[in-house]
Amino acid sequence: MSFTVYGEHPSGSRSKFARDTAAGAVFKAADLMGDGWTGVHISDEKNKIYWPDRFDQLYVVSKPNA
Repeated sequence: MSFTVYGEHPSGSRSKFARDTAAGAVFKAADLMGDGWTGVHISDEKNKIYWPDRFDQLYVVSKPNA
């Protein structure tokens, strides 16, 4: 399953980053937030959006038998 991390840089530009795993997406999102990015969220292949308070749900979604 693939994931996309979105965020807004403190300068105002918006970016997105592709990751192959839920863990990779969460780590990237955490890095962005630690660097002061805002509006950081993750979407999955089904376009479901996960905000930071829901990142734990990504691990359930990414399991094959979940």
